[in-house]
Amino acid sequence: MYDDDFGGPYVPPERTRATRMFPARSRASGRGFVIAQLRASAAWRQLIFESDLERKCLLVLLSQIAVVNIWDQPPQITYRNEGGKPTFHTFDFLVTLEDGKRIAIAVKPDGLVERNGFDREFALIKTQTPKQFADDALLVTDSSFSAAEVRNAELLHMFRQGEDAEADAAVQQILRGMNCETSLGQVVAAAGLQGRAFRSGFKAIFDGIVLTDLSLPVTEASMLSMPEAR
Repeated sequence: MYDDDFGGPYVPPERTRATRMFPARSRASGRGFVIAQLRASAAWRQLIFESDLERKCLLVLLSQIAVVNIWDQPPQITYRNEGGKPTFHTFDFLVTLEDGKRIAIAVKPDGLVERNGFDREFALIKTQTPKQFADDALLVTDSSFSAAEVRNAELLHMFRQGEDAEADAAVQQILRGMNCETSLGQVVAAAGLQGRAFRSGFKAIFDGIVLTDLSLPVTEASMLSMPEAR
């Protein structure tokens, strides 16, 4: 089969590396997967999530330029709980950064953390996580990222699903010729490629080619500057 969007034969994504699989159907959670191309591999890979909060966390992680690899549902670790009993824990994601640091991530809703006191349990998990497994551990909740961060990450993931080398090259040429702050809308207009240019400009921001305020939703009104200008 030939894929016109990618300019070559269709290659199916690699399967998830998850060591724990969840049931396909559940009344209590929004389970699914995303297909992403991580910097650590040339192949696209399936990454699973077990809730909408995990989906949001995964997309935000994928939007971070420092993230090179993500292992969904990595091997479980053993720790002793508050009663001293050996217990197992499976992190939701194990993230590798470009400097080689590995961060184990547990994703829990704020309400569950408050009701069950999971923050105390997580403190035990974090201190007992083997250094050969991860350099650090992080608890991610609903308040760990903003609606703007999630919205930007969702759009970025969608824009990355198809390649457009022509638009990317045209937009990057304009961006590298900037000598002052310029709006994304002005770049789109200069490229003359409408939505294609917007998608390429959007991706260029997250590729670190230009900077903008990512605490806000990225729109045509977003002001862009070159990294060395700040």
